[in-house]
Amino acid sequence: MIHLVWSGLGFLVAVITFGCLITTEYLVEAAFHDDRYYQAHGWPKLVGFIVAAAFVWVVGRYVRGRQGKILIDPETGSEVVVGRDHTFFFIPVGYWPPILLILGMIFSFATD
Repeated sequence: MIHLVWSGLGFLVAVITFGCLITTEYLVEAAFHDDRYYQAHGWPKLVGFIVAAAFVWVVGRYVRGRQGKILIDPETGSEVVVGRDHTFFFIPVGYWPPILLILGMIFSFATD
């Protein structure tokens, strides 16, 4: 069931994005001394998504450079590459930074 949502290190897209949005909410509410500021304004969400996109870009560069293991099936002699795909919702991690930026713009305009 888990592999339907992500493969490899793809789960980091969700972890990083969630962490960046929660951190942004905490920092903005602390800076403005208003517990509703984050919910009422779109720009903090855009900032959170931009930061998340930057971190996910770094992860994407890292996983693109990693090689998978090549295993040989003893019965057929064919090679199988294991551990090279890193996806989140079937989308490679390297494609997620622009998606996160678009989501940030959507949330920015939807709330302001």
